[in-house]
Amino acid sequence: MSLKGLFIALCFLFLQKNGFGLESTNQKIYFLNADNEIIDSCSSNINYSTIENKNRPNPLLHLFKAKQKKNKRITAAILAFPFPFGIVGLHRIYLGTAPYVPIAYIASLGGIFGILPFIDFCVLILDKDEARYINNKKVFMWVN
Repeated sequence: MSLKGLFIALCFLFLQKNGFGLESTNQKIYFLNADNEIIDSCSSNINYSTIENKNRPNPLLHLFKAKQKKNKRITAAILAFPFPFGIVGLHRIYLGTAPYVPIAYIASLGGIFGILPFIDFCVLILDKDEARYINNKKVFMWVN
């Protein structure tokens, strides 16, 4: 590349970075959160090169959180299988329960010989709403 071509490329990058070709318009922009609720809006003479993305929701982050939520249920269900982790209540520790619940699993000989963790396993696999099991303080987490 010649010196002239390099100079033209640098000038083009400088002008592009400083907003060359972007004009101010009078529009209203809405910023939405993950639940599609308006969290912020801008209007009048917006220069698109100066909009900051601090409060703007990231669609990839929303997708990642949804996938992570699904993976959390699957991981908890695997940990709830009676042997080897369910009998000590490892799935309840993963879901963020009270500290006495895993002790109750161990004291009852693995949740009544693995019956309690097996029920937890089935409930976590079959129920679509795992939010009610997270930070649940009850030993029988599926009972309302």
